[in-house]
Amino acid sequence: MIIAIDGTASSGKSTIAKTLANSLSIPILNTGAIYRAITLKMINFNVDYNNIALVKQTLNSTIINTYECNNQLLIEVDSFTQDPKQLNSPEVSALTPKFACLEFVRDFVRNIQRTQALNYKNIIVEGRDIGSVVFPNAEAKFFIDADLQTRATRRLQDYIKQGKQKTLDEVVFDLKTRDDEDKYRHHSPLIMTHDSILLDTSNLTIEESVNKMITKLKEKGLQI
Repeated sequence: MIIAIDGTASSGKSTIAKTLANSLSIPILNTGAIYRAITLKMINFNVDYNNIALVKQTLNSTIINTYECNNQLLIEVDSFTQDPKQLNSPEVSALTPKFACLEFVRDFVRNIQRTQALNYKNIIVEGRDIGSVVFPNAEAKFFIDADLQTRATRRLQDYIKQGKQKTLDEVVFDLKTRDDEDKYRHHSPLIMTHDSILLDTSNLTIEESVNKMITKLKEKGLQI
C-alpha cells in the first residue's frame, strides 16, 4: 500500500506525514529531503542552477540511498548522511525550487522514489507531485493545505524558534513565491488530483489531522 501525501509549504504536511507513519508503524519517504540533499551538494560544489551542463555532470556522479530509522527513511548522499539542520537552512530552502524545477533532476529523483518504495510492503511518500506523477495509482492520496496567513504564521514561529529574524510580511511573500514556483513550474507542478482527499489544516491540530486521515483510510477499506 502506498499512501501519497502532497501539499503546500508550511501546511503541516511533513509533521502530519511523520505522525501518521508513527501511528500506522510504516516507513515514510520525504521526497523533499532528496531535492534538498541534491541542492546542498550543488551548493557545496559551487554549482549554479543556470549551469545545466555542470548540474547534470554533478548529478550523474551522485549516489543517493536511504535507510530506515524510527519509521523515517533518512537520506544518504555519496555515503554521507545528511544533517537535517543543513537541509533546512535558508540557503538550501531558497535554492531547492531552482534545482527541483529542472526536468532531468525530477526524473533522477522520481527514479529514486519509485525504487525505494518497492522495498516496502506499505509506505507513505510525501512530496508535491506524488499522487499526480510519481505514484498516480497509489491506494490513497491526500492533499494537505491551509490558508496562506495560517501557513505564514506557522513558518514564522519556526523561524523564531531557530533564532532567525523574519517579519510576517516577508514570510508571506516567501511562501507565495514558493507556491507560484511549485504550481506553475513546467515539469510536475503541484496539483490536487481528482482522486485526492483534501485536508485543510487551517483550524486543525496535528492529531486532529492524522485522525481524519486514518478515518478516511478505514472508509476506503484499506488494511492499516
